[in-house]
Amino acid sequence: MTLCRRIRIVTISRALSICVVLASGLAGARADEKRWRMFGQETELLLAIADTDEPGHVLPQFSCTRAVGFIDVYGEAREDLRIAMAEFVRTGQPPLIHVQPDLYHIDPIFDLTFSHEGWRYKYSLIGSDEAFERFKREGVLEFKLGKVLVHEEFKVGLDDVGKFVDLCKGGMR
Repeated sequence: MTLCRRIRIVTISRALSICVVLASGLAGARADEKRWRMFGQETELLLAIADTDEPGHVLPQFSCTRAVGFIDVYGEAREDLRIAMAEFVRTGQPPLIHVQPDLYHIDPIFDLTFSHEGWRYKYSLIGSDEAFERFKREGVLEFKLGKVLVHEEFKVGLDDVGKFVDLCKGGMR
């Protein structure tokens, strides 16, 4: 074997070793990356943004009972949303939510609560709504309360978003 051929073999061997090390490092990084993750496999499911195998307190979050068809949406109620809700309370009007891109108003129970974690909102939608199809494709969920547009967006981990929505809606199509 010539010296030139030995150098090529050693170089190729080192390059392959470096690729294996880099690939294993990337796999580990993906396991710890911040992404949508689905938790629970039996009847109660949770979809949350997390960088571990434990759901954190990052909002928005979604929960459902498997195959029932409704999905609960939880989020941070920023000041503009709280002001809009206060206007509904002040005028005695029910808070109707307009979900984007669906062109209708829904009348869910819109909960606005306060805890040591701050102001939070919660409402429920039917899992087969176009809004969840968009969420599966783009990682975007939007709704309007009064004049306030709430735009929730996170695109990493859409595979788990799709699984979650499909398991929540079950037989509903």
